[in-house]
Amino acid sequence: MGYPSFLEIIKGRFYADTVSRFDHPDIAHLFLKDATIPLSLKKRLSGMDLILSFVSGEDRILSCNLNAAGARRVIHYNPFPTGDECVHIVDHLLKSLVLVGVPYASKIPRIFLHAEDMHFGDNFIRGSIADSEKNMVVLHPGSGGRQKCWPAERFVALMKWLRREMGAQIFLVSGPADREIIEELKSKVKDSFTLVDHLSLPKLASVIKRCDLFIGNDSGVTHLAAAIGVHTLAIFGPTDPGIWGPQGKRVKILYKKAYCSPCLADIRRKCSSQICLENIEIEDVMHEVRSKFLQQ
Repeated sequence: MGYPSFLEIIKGRFYADTVSRFDHPDIAHLFLKDATIPLSLKKRLSGMDLILSFVSGEDRILSCNLNAAGARRVIHYNPFPTGDECVHIVDHLLKSLVLVGVPYASKIPRIFLHAEDMHFGDNFIRGSIADSEKNMVVLHPGSGGRQKCWPAERFVALMKWLRREMGAQIFLVSGPADREIIEELKSKVKDSFTLVDHLSLPKLASVIKRCDLFIGNDSGVTHLAAAIGVHTLAIFGPTDPGIWGPQGKRVKILYKKAYCSPCLADIRRKCSSQICLENIEIEDVMHEVRSKFLQQ
């Protein structure tokens, strides 16, 4: 159970027998203290042997309402490490499986696409560029917040260099939170890239998977690229890659710790200097790109 945009990467793709929306009106009752749970929801929840909840909330109202609705067993698990706990988010989440006795074979997140997804990616590439034999590079210059984004002018310089020196076909990922930075890049780089705009997660993953290299900030899209096995270059600044960095054999994280990094979200929102991201030079990224393509 989750939000529709995230469920798309799960539904019909090996992970779940069925999915349901977390934004359904009935679900809102579960977050109200002393709520009257609709009968339709009680019927669904009372048939559950186990509910593992990853919803934040110290008051545990959700867990109480799930119990009241008749769920046989409810485990509340904090989705994020707490306090000074320095543990990677993957290791933290895997601990939830220990609670229910579920074994796991690997700590590296992986996403599997089905044939329909791959067909979409092939068609998108074929319809977007004339020469798919060239190096294909995906860039995602955005993130959940501008404070985690490598300077736009450096993405501009990188895009021009990729086209000029590497002869690369560039695909630029754009999502709901990326409009401002995408418009800035479009005005400075013009038509020398293909825009991958507002695709569902499976379709976006299928396009990224067809490419040779992904470069992005600390964002969900960067984790998506790493999980489908594409060579991924992740640029980190104010957040701790030891906790939030994507994992995988094909992942390289660029991080130059500043005196003030990593920092908390409220401090990050007020930061005007972004020393941590400014420390990562265009030459640092170019070096990694050259290393990747010279290995081919």
